[in-house]
Parts: sequence; C-alpha cells; structure tokens
Amino acid sequence: MRQINAGIEQISEVIQTNSATAEESSAVSSELSEQSSHLQELMSQFKVKSAGI
Repeated sequence: MRQINAGIEQISEVIQTNSATAEESSAVSSELSEQSSHLQELMSQFKVKSAGI
C-alpha cells in the first residue's frame, strides 16, 4: 500500500510540474506574440527604396 501511495504522489508531482510548465509556456507565448506584433508595427514605418535591378 505504501508503494502505491508513493507512486500516486510521484504522479501528482509530475502532473503539477507539467501544469506549471504549461502555464509558463502559455505566458511566454503570449508575451512573444505581443512583442512580435509590436516589432511588425515598428518595421512597417521603414521604407526601402528599390535598387532598380
């Protein structure tokens, strides 16, 4: 019975770790998306002349 409880505790810890990692990944993904949009806005202000090639 102790081994079963220990196994369940280990599984629970892994699930909690995975959940925290997923939340962090989601937050980082959102931040990266916002930064990408901001960079696109900044880049749209630049004009490049054609070299006529």
